[in-house]
Amino acid sequence: MLKGAIFDLGETLMHLAVSWEQVREWRIKAIYESFTEHGATLDLNDLKREYLQLHEEESEYAARTMEEIEIRKTFAKLFDRFGVKPGQQPKMEELVERFFALEAESWILFPGIPEMLQQVRDLGLKMGVLSNARNDWAVREIMERLGLTRYFDVILTSAALGVRKPRPEPFLEILKLLGIEATGAVMVGNSMEADVAGAVPLGIKTIRVIFGNNVDELKIGLEVTVDPDITVFAVSDVVPAIKHMMTSS
Repeated sequence: MLKGAIFDLGETLMHLAVSWEQVREWRIKAIYESFTEHGATLDLNDLKREYLQLHEEESEYAARTMEEIEIRKTFAKLFDRFGVKPGQQPKMEELVERFFALEAESWILFPGIPEMLQQVRDLGLKMGVLSNARNDWAVREIMERLGLTRYFDVILTSAALGVRKPRPEPFLEILKLLGIEATGAVMVGNSMEADVAGAVPLGIKTIRVIFGNNVDELKIGLEVTVDPDITVFAVSDVVPAIKHMMTSS
């Protein structure tokens, strides 16, 4: 019997109103301004080159190990690489907020998301968000700004846990926090790799969502056959899909 619904966040409930290239440029600018305002001397182009190289290194590591590199660790590496002395280092919380400022203001909900989430709550299901993200505060800030927090019993990020979907640990942890069994849960997400492929081996039911122009392809080799139980192409189809699972389980 279905007792809980777990939702991915980005490209499932919300999407960016700006490009990732714009976000990246803003992030570099934010780091540069934070560093120089506290007395560090560095060239913007040097910072950009070093940041992009570090981002590539960390992305490769995260893709290979599915371990999450929390953004504070990245900042600490940049302090080291540019010889930023402790007295010249901005406070971490200040740097985190500036780094995510544009992104936090640029996520918007897909139409109909609040109504859909309320309908899921009205079904009596426990609800959780499970998101791959490099900072837990940023996810909670974005969700609060968009009015999403009130719909969920649990919010769990890879930044807080230290490992990313599709590894089993995030799924097992959110099941534990929700107090439900895998067979009593459905994972709703856009990613075949992170959401569907991570949930299926554990016995979690899956609904893959494809909204707007978002297309996610399976990028990793898996030993299991990965197929969502249901695929939907409109927000309005999510609740009927969940109801179908509730009546057929």
